[in-house]
Amino acid sequence: MLVSDAFSAGVMAIAVNSLKYSCRVMRPDGSTRNSFPSGHTATAFMMATMLHKEYGHRSPWYSIGGYTLATATGVGRMLNNRHWMSDVMVGAGIGILAAELGYYLADLIFKDRGLNVERTVELQDRWRRPSFLSFDIGMTVVPGRYAMDSGARARFASGPTLGVGGAWFASPCWGVGGKMKVSNLRVSVDGISQSDNFESASVLAGPCFSWPVSARWLISGNAAGGWAFYKSCNTDFGRLGGRDGFSFGGGVSTTCLVRQHLGFRVSADYDCAPGVVAGMRDRFHTLTLGMNICAVF
Repeated sequence: MLVSDAFSAGVMAIAVNSLKYSCRVMRPDGSTRNSFPSGHTATAFMMATMLHKEYGHRSPWYSIGGYTLATATGVGRMLNNRHWMSDVMVGAGIGILAAELGYYLADLIFKDRGLNVERTVELQDRWRRPSFLSFDIGMTVVPGRYAMDSGARARFASGPTLGVGGAWFASPCWGVGGKMKVSNLRVSVDGISQSDNFESASVLAGPCFSWPVSARWLISGNAAGGWAFYKSCNTDFGRLGGRDGFSFGGGVSTTCLVRQHLGFRVSADYDCAPGVVAGMRDRFHTLTLGMNICAVF
């Protein structure tokens, strides 16, 4: 394990630093030209992959916990205005690939002399009830522009979204679920970028549908209603947010069961939330594309 981890850390450090000082991408806060890729995110995902390899066979919660903390690290770097989303996504990929390569190199050295974990045969039931708990990271896209009291129009750039969700299924196909998520979006008004970001949170619940395409692949859909909350965002042309209201929407997803109790999901969710300016009738429309790791019960 120590040799595998040493190889992994060496590969990760070489890859990250080579790219940082050859690409020389400016950070979002304008401080230095070493933004791409994110070293913090690469380190976090490398360690999460190590945790998954060493202890994931004991319980899926080791894997879920590790990757959830790694995801939170990447999102935190974006929320602190230290990295672009591309920096974080590439950093995560480098971390995972570095760990895989590190363990591969150690296996070439030790072959069968290391500690071998006995593999267990897992039987996948296609018609099981796919109840789950997931931890989500995604990107929220806001189409169009929104009118403000001053007559100016606000536009929202794509930004990171972090959330947690789950569902309980009474049968293999039908259940009820909910989700909670937070988003952070950069704002420009009449083409002028603003220093304050638009932050929102929402809690929604509703019916879910799932269809087992095979023993390992599921296609799911959901409809949900709930409440959305906006933090006050001050711009040069007036205030956005600072209010809450009813929100509704729906989504679709595809789930791959990597193990009996561990799955990865790719999802697309649409939400129709209350307007971002008090008194304005325009509702706030968002599309969130996400990747999720989930515990399946």
